[in-house]
Amino acid sequence: MSALKTLIEDANAKTLDIILRGKPRLIDVAPALNVVPGMTPNLIMHAGPAIEWDRMCGPHKNGVTGAALWEGLASTPEEADQKIRSGEILIAPCHHHVSVGAGAGIISASTPMLVVENATFGNRAYSCISEGGGLRLLKWGAYDETVFKNLTWQAKVFAPVLSKALQASGPIDIRNIISRAVEMGDECHNRSVAATAQFLKEMYAYLVALDMPGEDVKASIKFLVESEHFLLHAIMAAAKAMLVPAEGIDYSTIVTAMSRNGVDFGIKVSSLGDQWFTAPANPVTGLFFRAEWNDSNAAPDLGDSAITEVIGLGGFIQPAAPTVTQYVQGTVQQAIANTLEMQEICAASNPDVRIPAMDFAPGPIGIDIRKVVQTGILPLLDTAITHKEGGLIGAGEVRAPMGCFEAALKAFGQKVAGAQA
Repeated sequence: MSALKTLIEDANAKTLDIILRGKPRLIDVAPALNVVPGMTPNLIMHAGPAIEWDRMCGPHKNGVTGAALWEGLASTPEEADQKIRSGEILIAPCHHHVSVGAGAGIISASTPMLVVENATFGNRAYSCISEGGGLRLLKWGAYDETVFKNLTWQAKVFAPVLSKALQASGPIDIRNIISRAVEMGDECHNRSVAATAQFLKEMYAYLVALDMPGEDVKASIKFLVESEHFLLHAIMAAAKAMLVPAEGIDYSTIVTAMSRNGVDFGIKVSSLGDQWFTAPANPVTGLFFRAEWNDSNAAPDLGDSAITEVIGLGGFIQPAAPTVTQYVQGTVQQAIANTLEMQEICAASNPDVRIPAMDFAPGPIGIDIRKVVQTGILPLLDTAITHKEGGLIGAGEVRAPMGCFEAALKAFGQKVAGAQA
């Protein structure tokens, strides 16, 4: 083995060790302005790599506009547009503030945030709470008075209730919930039903014992029961919390972030710091929820939820959640084949994530940009389908574009050459 290859393999092993030793725990819920690093009253965050206002896709533009109206930063969509262009309202990626958001990933100052702490390394990451079910939500780039009413209820009622319950329960071990949920039929991206049920089971006794208005507590419990994807947001923040300590390791070729904004798909690599490597986002293949919707209505792939695949969940362990295959009219056998492919581009396996349909084999983890380029196998993501004008219209799967990995590997080679010179 060459000296350089030894340096890379050692660095990758260190990166994976840090990720696998992470112990993410949900510890609180609080307004973004109070907890998110660098958050300001006039900042609105979005999913994916940075993107100029004029290049944003419909769901992102609508989501940012809706947040500006809800926060009172503007009174009309036209005023929001003007203030964004003048810099009076700021926009930035969630990832740049140690945060993640599903769909368009819209986060503003009043947004209640799940606070997840990595107990092993002491760092924290954040995600907006789920808005619940429904096809028209702010995170899908849709807004109206009903959406605003729900956001206000979450901020003023639900978030304080859940925060008080978490203070009583103490930290909730998200990694442990993930392990159990995968064995119960979740892949923890397009399906998080078991994970959410486990969370509610752990919280229920503390919720019903709260010395808070009974109607608020009942409404909060009802919301959790009806929100099958609630814990996905905590899982996303947990993934971010596990990955941040693994950033900045010289010679590492392991991916530490994947995200999409409906225009660009971006990745980050441990040894290459905060630089995004981007390529055009791909269209999603999947099932549309209504007969009148089809590919012509769909926005390209978007959302920060690909952070789940970075830690080996979602599309990397599809056979753990056979129900997910219905979105792509696939089979369990095809899902197993997909996971076997993902093993070829990963540097390790995760003993905490076992796939029942594969005789409880550990799931792959640690995307290596060298292996992606060498094999031509692209990371597979389970994801949603968003209407190009906003709103959820389906679910399915998508491959990451090769251009991200080729650009990252080229930059890695240049950096290594400079260090070796």
